[in-house]
Amino acid sequence: MHDWQYFFQHDRTNLNQGNYRIFESEWKTEILHWFSRDDVAKNQKEEFIQALIDFDDGCGDFYRYRAYFLAAEALAWFPECSLGDAIVEQLLKWSYGYFRQDKRDWQILPELLVKAARKTLELTDRQRVIAAFVHLVHTTESRTILRLAAEKLAQLDPGNKSAIAALALLKSVPEDRVTFCETSDSQEKIAVGDETAFAALIQIMETTLNKDNCLDAIATLGKIAVGNQTAFVKDVGAAIAAFTKFLQINQGDRICFDAAKALWQIDPGNANAINSLVYILETSASTSLINYVAAYLLEIDSDNQTATNALFELVKNLGKSENDPEYAKYITWAATRRLLEIDPSHQLAINALVQLIKTAQNHSYLNIAVKELGSLGGGNPDVIAALIELISCTKNDYLLCDAAWSLGKIDLGNKIAIATLLQIIETTQDESICCQAAAYLGDLIPGDRLAINTLSQLLETTQSEWVLIYATQNLLKIDPTNPTAIATLCQIWQSNPYKNESFLLDAVRNLAQLDPAEKLVQEKLNEVILTLIQFIQTFKQDDDNQNCFNNQATTQLSYESFLLDIADSLTKILQTEHLLQVLTALKGYLNEQFYKNGSYRYEAVFNIIWHCAENLNYPDFYKAWHN
Repeated sequence: MHDWQYFFQHDRTNLNQGNYRIFESEWKTEILHWFSRDDVAKNQKEEFIQALIDFDDGCGDFYRYRAYFLAAEALAWFPECSLGDAIVEQLLKWSYGYFRQDKRDWQILPELLVKAARKTLELTDRQRVIAAFVHLVHTTESRTILRLAAEKLAQLDPGNKSAIAALALLKSVPEDRVTFCETSDSQEKIAVGDETAFAALIQIMETTLNKDNCLDAIATLGKIAVGNQTAFVKDVGAAIAAFTKFLQINQGDRICFDAAKALWQIDPGNANAINSLVYILETSASTSLINYVAAYLLEIDSDNQTATNALFELVKNLGKSENDPEYAKYITWAATRRLLEIDPSHQLAINALVQLIKTAQNHSYLNIAVKELGSLGGGNPDVIAALIELISCTKNDYLLCDAAWSLGKIDLGNKIAIATLLQIIETTQDESICCQAAAYLGDLIPGDRLAINTLSQLLETTQSEWVLIYATQNLLKIDPTNPTAIATLCQIWQSNPYKNESFLLDAVRNLAQLDPAEKLVQEKLNEVILTLIQFIQTFKQDDDNQNCFNNQATTQLSYESFLLDIADSLTKILQTEHLLQVLTALKGYLNEQFYKNGSYRYEAVFNIIWHCAENLNYPDFYKAWHN
């Protein structure tokens, strides 16, 4: 088989007679192999490439892009192609939302197209891509494109002089903090050990008065020097000397923590790094800094007594702070956890943990403690006793639920924990408390019938929107195919006034986790997809009060992110039988008018139809597009 039309023969007048193997994933490997064959004439390969890049799909360019990307990948097997430079240039334009110099503006492209083009750049003829980036670096008038191109060029061709020169130019004239950070990060991606990169970063660290910029240089210098002490002895030695000098000049300053970490990365065992960290512990008045420094010091020097003593002092103070007692309590817990990591049976740390539990006014520290103790091997009798005491004396029902759940997680099967949750379910008149207790019971005892029945009953009786959502979510966790919970999902979409759009996303995500083969799930999917299509078609910005689903201001999600999130959620639940329906309903929103008036709706619709194009054959897609 030598004729390329075996893979691709386009007949617009009779699509069913055409041949569109280029869009079928199972044929891709054979097509690319065809381009590498010596027994296929060069003119056949040229004609095939030409046909791919000239393909006009007549339905929104979705298949045109796919054909073009296939042609670009083929260049890796057919690098002598005469069309290669033009193809790579077009990929660059799609990849970077390029600056149109003739019109002095930006050409903004859909994000999915940008990502696909950038991925294809990694798969096509590498040498052509490098040459194209070099040309772009030398010709672009956009500072942003210059940085992006130089960074990518440094990754593709380590040591490339054009990339180094471009990044050095950007570093020399930083426009703002963000630009500086991006440039410093890009410098890291240049050839590791390049003397220009080392010298530039050392100069920044030694001369700049801006401490934030120093932090960027310190972090980057540490990264590019790590692991290259042997290959670049001179440059790494200069970096070690620079860090040592920096620590002496800025002794005890907050920034020395980062410098000492970077120095240790380059030169493990460096005494100056250890001494600098110890000095911070002995002189700093910041409890949070002491905690972080002590934890790091024990990580690199587990026997360091100064660091251990510093944590002891934090734990002894037990959250005392005139300015922010809650934050101080958090620091105490963090220090306690560090001590427990060193020694899970450390009595001082256990006593501190018990005291934190006894003085807990809300659930946050209990939940943190439970998660951490789980990883440290919970079950300490003193901690269990503290939780039991809290259960016996607290008057706060939410805290009681949390304490019982915490006890059940630390001491699996604990009868007091289970009995407490059962009693709450049986006696409370508060729906939200009952919902919380049932959810916890279902977590401690998977498949528990009382938990399932309690949550199911709440779905049928509650008037609370929060209880409805929370009970549905937890019921699906305990019983993923529960018909009451699935039916409630649809109720949420149809009757909820959408005071908080995040409820909709939560519900969609829950449905996406269910088995679409279930008959009830299939029925609900059909209803939900119709609702989401209508939502995408009509959703307005909050301040215009025209949103047919929402007559109150959105407080959780922005207009832009919400539309894109809805599009993402819709693609996750779409089944093959829905694709043509969705395509027909939304294709009208991909014209220039909608792009100008609502680019985020355009992008959301583009993402959905891109998904349809990836999962439909070309003839079916074309017919639906023109229906």
